[in-house]
Amino acid sequence: MRWSLVVEYGVGFGLVMSVLFTVAIFAGAYVSRDFLLDDYPPAIQERYAKPKSARGRRVAVWVGVLFWGFCCVPLTVAAMLRLRADLGTDLGFGPAAVAGALMFLTLSVYDLVVLDWIVFAGLRPSLMVLPGTEGMREYRDLRFHAVAALKGSPLILVVGLLSGGVVAGLEAIV
Repeated sequence: MRWSLVVEYGVGFGLVMSVLFTVAIFAGAYVSRDFLLDDYPPAIQERYAKPKSARGRRVAVWVGVLFWGFCCVPLTVAAMLRLRADLGTDLGFGPAAVAGALMFLTLSVYDLVVLDWIVFAGLRPSLMVLPGTEGMREYRDLRFHAVAALKGSPLILVVGLLSGGVVAGLEAIV
């Protein structure tokens, strides 16, 4: 097994996924600033003092469906098919699980460092600042984002296990 190729595919496709995620986040914020309201620090949510709008709820659903359904799943399938072709053999559970987990790990680290820390906390584009919360120091709360990323980190294992299981199952059938 050429593990360097597995890592290359996991990280490479994870970076592509990260760029698409960035586009999805900014597109969603452009349509409805409050679509990610539940992901803001509690103090910002309190000062904003409004529930997520109906439009924000619809945008959140659509961004989720479009990103996960039309970006993540197809990219994961493409990564596994190309990796299998480049290796010239069945992937099996292990390599597919590692590649899938690395894809999601790459996305998670990118989300934390680039989107949360650099863009959201550092640059704070007006598109991401909720009306009435301008200048709040909680926008710069790096710890809040790190804790949120850690809470979501078990999904890395879940994505890896699902990727490995689906690939191994399909290879056993075909």
